[in-house]
Amino acid sequence: MVAVVVEHLSSVDDVAGSAWDGVADPRELFQSRAWLRALERSGDAPVTYLIARQRGDPRILAALPLHEVPPSRGDYLYWPELHFQDLLARSRGGRLGLLAGSCAGFGAGLILDRTLPAPARTAVLRALRQAADAVAAERGLPYTCFLFLGPSAWRDLAPVTGAGDAVRLAGVALTELELPGEDFGDYLATLPRNTRTSVRRETGTFARECESLIVPLSEALATVAPMIVNVRAKHGMAYGEATVTRRLAAYAAALGDESAMALLCRVRGRTVGAAVLCRWHDRLHVTDFGRLDDQAPDPFVYFNAVIYEPVRHAYAAGLSSVVTGAGAELGKARRGAAIHPLLHLAWTADAGQPIDTAPADQRAHHWRTLRGAHPGYFHPTWDELL
Repeated sequence: MVAVVVEHLSSVDDVAGSAWDGVADPRELFQSRAWLRALERSGDAPVTYLIARQRGDPRILAALPLHEVPPSRGDYLYWPELHFQDLLARSRGGRLGLLAGSCAGFGAGLILDRTLPAPARTAVLRALRQAADAVAAERGLPYTCFLFLGPSAWRDLAPVTGAGDAVRLAGVALTELELPGEDFGDYLATLPRNTRTSVRRETGTFARECESLIVPLSEALATVAPMIVNVRAKHGMAYGEATVTRRLAAYAAALGDESAMALLCRVRGRTVGAAVLCRWHDRLHVTDFGRLDDQAPDPFVYFNAVIYEPVRHAYAAGLSSVVTGAGAELGKARRGAAIHPLLHLAWTADAGQPIDTAPADQRAHHWRTLRGAHPGYFHPTWDELL
């Protein structure tokens, strides 16, 4: 059995670069030192990093950033209370707990040494759980929450999750489009005939009526942020421009101008929509979409901004896939993306207390119904969850 010790560090820079890079997944943007440094500089730093090691060994076995996400910060999508409203009766002052792992993106895995055998991984995660429970308790919070977990993370966390914890499928799912062949024509060729017809119409109308331009995100913050605020407000999330701008600036700081980009869609010289593109290793992430809220002409701006133009850019850059984000899952799947499950998990400090499973059952029924109607759209990882 691994003898695990857990340290509390205040900055990712307190960890040697080689040690962090040796355990973080190189394909995960939100596990990278660059991203965490950018968060720290933006004022959204984790309250602590839990670092698990074997006693006497400097190598990192696992790491778990813990974030404080109060409503005053305005980042409602990553507010645990939004996703576990049924647990609020047990909250203290309306707060449920700290946010563990990532406070951005969807489908993130754990920062965990993959060479460890399963029993050792479980021992390491159990030690991290105990440390996270202690940090939450110090702040008077009854839970430690993970949001938008991918299936691989859930497989690792399941052995240290038990009675009194809450786990449920998220109300949105991650979509990702693996790029076939070498160019946009190869992508089109993989789609069903009726979908190809629709895509040609949507891209043709967009090309006639709209101009697209990719610029460094750092140069477009003032243009893009208000548009993202408009879209989120329509979905019931009252984000402020300062909150969105701070997050976009973190992308720009972490990735630089070559990899953090804004795709601007212009009609007669006026920007009517925009998408945020973040390149990391061999994937292009479409992290956000925004548009004007003034009934401006819409030459199929949404699907061109979040799918077709990013796909063209990814082919030109030699990338392998476009992560098209969460939401509008069926529309994206119809255009070639696969739907991947996301989960929320709340660890409780009171392991003997039962919870109401109705919210989890309702989410499972929702996704089971959609999958039954469109089985080809859903990634096989749903098999283990439904």
